[in-house]
Amino acid sequence: MRKPCLLAEDARERSIAIAGSCLSPSVNLLYLKARQPGFKLHSYYADFQSYPVPGWRVVAPRGSNRRVPSILRQFHVAVQTSATFWNLSNLLAPVLEKLTFQYTSRGDQLERYADITYCANHVQTRSKKWVADCEHVAALTGYYDPGVASPWLGSRLQERSCKGLFCWSNRALENSQKVLGNGFPTDKSHVVYPATSWAVKTRQPRESDGFVRICHMTTHRSSHLENLSNFYVKGTRDVLLLLKLLSRASPKLARKIAVVIRAWCPASYVAKLRALGVKIEMLEQPLARADALAYLASSDLALLPCHSTPTMAFIEAMSKSVPVIANDVWANSEYLFDGKTGFLVAPPKDVRYSDPYLTPLWYRPGFTQSLKTSVDPEYLMRHLRVLSYILEDENILRKLGTKTGEYFVNSPFVLARRNRRLGLLLDEALN
Repeated sequence: MRKPCLLAEDARERSIAIAGSCLSPSVNLLYLKARQPGFKLHSYYADFQSYPVPGWRVVAPRGSNRRVPSILRQFHVAVQTSATFWNLSNLLAPVLEKLTFQYTSRGDQLERYADITYCANHVQTRSKKWVADCEHVAALTGYYDPGVASPWLGSRLQERSCKGLFCWSNRALENSQKVLGNGFPTDKSHVVYPATSWAVKTRQPRESDGFVRICHMTTHRSSHLENLSNFYVKGTRDVLLLLKLLSRASPKLARKIAVVIRAWCPASYVAKLRALGVKIEMLEQPLARADALAYLASSDLALLPCHSTPTMAFIEAMSKSVPVIANDVWANSEYLFDGKTGFLVAPPKDVRYSDPYLTPLWYRPGFTQSLKTSVDPEYLMRHLRVLSYILEDENILRKLGTKTGEYFVNSPFVLARRNRRLGLLLDEALN
């Protein structure tokens, strides 16, 4: 049966009209829904609409209420600084999630019209057919302790209306199994890796100037508290310490590099490195995704010693044939091929990265403090040996870049390949 026409929603509804007033009867409608109230979709979903799954039209509401998620994020960052507040919040968060479900799961006209609702890192929907994805199971609870909410989460995922749980990694799948126990929806759970469109370069090849260009691309927020936390967890502090160590151990190699950092840094750190002869460009202004990718594409190496798994940072670097140096923590080894698309370095020995259920502990009370108060010299030396090895022979880096591009083309992180897999799962869910 041909689907009826759908009129455009007004600005108050903030939803999207379907182009051409009618959908082809051969095209299914996938409604991409962010966490409520008004959260912004992760950068992973940027290509969902631009490069839709074959046979599917992806739609999502335009805009978001930026003020509400910003306040909630700041609250979340604040409670992570205190074990007492964190424990109290974990008692309240599941209760609030259930009490507000009638509001947060409310769908607009477009969601009600869609064939399937795709819940991006949440389960806030009352659609007759829906799927959810997660980078790890705590994402489904708003990044609180998932164990407290596991009975409710399990019951939601076991509902007949839920047609699939798509985990971003095998580690995330294993984490979900351990946390949800008997509530884990085994038959409808799958690993679907994030992906990006493939383009080796988005800028014209630059003329050689003798520098090896290294990038460290993370996030820069308006909140000092959040920036301070990211400074340690996303490895920016480690990058600065490593550059200082390199300038002292091998001044010649330090003068050979040009570093671009998109992150918050204390000005004094950067000034000291520049005084030591390290060339650093700081990007502290808001940066569009396309501009960030352009900086990445003009780099020779991505230095990301994160104490977390920054999925898209790895994938986007590889898509530009840029090898990555990262820490071997949580699911990082699923995204990076050690020795082929970069190098995985053993993390500090005294840092605990996950609980017994494999739920990540980064941004939990005490985690940032443990990074802040202790510096593992052996860990930094491991990074220094890898970086020096790459810089000492430009042929090594060139070959590594070639291997990275070749690996990415045949990896599960290519958008077309991910779309084929996701399309089969969505077709199965619909039928």
